[in-house]
Amino acid sequence: MSLNERDIKVAIVAAIGAMVVSVVLLDMKGYIKHSKVEDSGVIAEFKLMAMGSDNMARLSSKTANKEAFCADGYLLMRPQKSETTNVVAGLLVDSKNRAVVCSTSLPAPRG
Repeated sequence: MSLNERDIKVAIVAAIGAMVVSVVLLDMKGYIKHSKVEDSGVIAEFKLMAMGSDNMARLSSKTANKEAFCADGYLLMRPQKSETTNVVAGLLVDSKNRAVVCSTSLPAPRG
């Protein structure tokens, strides 16, 4: 049995239609979760301190109880492990909600 061009087009359209119907039905039943504005929130504000003797004198000796790590080229931050809280990582963004990228092969700064 050979398939002609019309049969192939019908099969493609049927497959796409089945996928769209599946996604719509999953969404209507609540199996697809959408993020809300309330899901994102500011946990802490950070500032960048330039390296130098003036800024180092004002640096606290205590750590911030947060750790940052690089994943898929983006900088993520999470609280350091604690038995009382769930450790959830979040994407570090700037004031305009642009993701901060990271690299493990940055050259040393000049100067």
